[in-house]
Amino acid sequence: MWFIIGIFFLMLIIGVPVAFGVGISAALYLFTSGKDLIILTQRVFAGGDSFTLMAIPLFIFAGEIMNACGVTKRIVNFANELVGFIPGGLAHVNILASMMFAGVSGSTSADVASIGGMLIGSMDEAGFDRKYATAVTAASATIGSIIPPSILMVLYSSITGISVGKLFMAGVVPGILVGVSQMIYAYIKAKMNPELYDGSVKVKFDFMRMIKAFFKAVPALIMPLIIIGGILSGVFTATEAGAIAGAYGLLIGVFLYREFTFAGAIKTVLSAARTSGMTMLIVSGATAFGYCLAIEKFPEQVSALITGVSKNPNVLMLLMILAMCVIGMFMDTTSAAIIMVPIFYPIAEAAGINGVHFGMVMVLTFILGGITPPVGVTLYIATAVAKIKFVDLLKEMWPFIVLFVAVLFIVAYCPIVCLFIPNMVH
Repeated sequence: MWFIIGIFFLMLIIGVPVAFGVGISAALYLFTSGKDLIILTQRVFAGGDSFTLMAIPLFIFAGEIMNACGVTKRIVNFANELVGFIPGGLAHVNILASMMFAGVSGSTSADVASIGGMLIGSMDEAGFDRKYATAVTAASATIGSIIPPSILMVLYSSITGISVGKLFMAGVVPGILVGVSQMIYAYIKAKMNPELYDGSVKVKFDFMRMIKAFFKAVPALIMPLIIIGGILSGVFTATEAGAIAGAYGLLIGVFLYREFTFAGAIKTVLSAARTSGMTMLIVSGATAFGYCLAIEKFPEQVSALITGVSKNPNVLMLLMILAMCVIGMFMDTTSAAIIMVPIFYPIAEAAGINGVHFGMVMVLTFILGGITPPVGVTLYIATAVAKIKFVDLLKEMWPFIVLFVAVLFIVAYCPIVCLFIPNMVH
């Protein structure tokens, strides 16, 4: 098994797509151990054949619809009226817009592509350093997978059976903490070097204009309330919530904003299908790979290795965070979650760590992997949108990574930060 894991990481290093890397590794294991290769087909099919996981393409579709019908533009305008006048101007708008858009998309990639497409150019024209503008976009996009709905939380729920409603609620405060910490940093940067980090274009605060912008953005802002309210009240499941979110997006796009054309609909469906296909292929391949790990009792070996160091829950939490950080640096968030949750969740459960709390720690750790090299998918999307070099972006990213790590450890060692709202609701 260790040899097969080595082959898998070698394929990652040479650039083989993750979905194929995990699938080929699983096939190699089954072949070399003399098992029937039909098992691979069965496990790949079983990986995608899940009612809970159907929520993923539905939320992706809802996010694509909301983006196509002008929701992003209205969220950005509202954010601009709220915080655009503060030192740091458009950097604050970028971060706040990402926090609002997080309640629509559930995806870091969708956030960085839509918000980045609108604001990186605007920040550049306003006099901001383009590398910094891209770093702000990539860093704030992480909030897309923390504030509910979150595709990563749906994955965690499908593997562990923990209530997705509770997980969604647990993401609210950590998501706000990440956003606020980034805004404080943007404010300090603007004060220290206005020429590069403040921008020459600023709106003046106007209460009436802010109220008008708010009403235009309301249909988008109430979408997360519909989703979370419906799940928590038991009216519908997370999967049904995804379908309702898509239907709601269609209604406001066609009848309210009237910006959703037939050509736009075709483009949206194709884009959502492409993203969903890639995601579900990774999930299916990772499920087959996880099955091979389970046959070899790999989770038990890792558990014995970690618990052999210490039985202290705080030490175990640190060791698991470090292990997940390393894995997250080489794998995208979806495949890392599918493979690592079955390994680490039982360790956390045995140590008496709350399942919702640990879920939040895992989500944050895997998102951190998305903004750290060498694989950092979020960074690559941001550089593609901004048309800058990866190395140039990294120079501006490190302070944001440090801030994210700080929030991760606050959540890890102060469980009340993420459990306060779930405990209050349930």
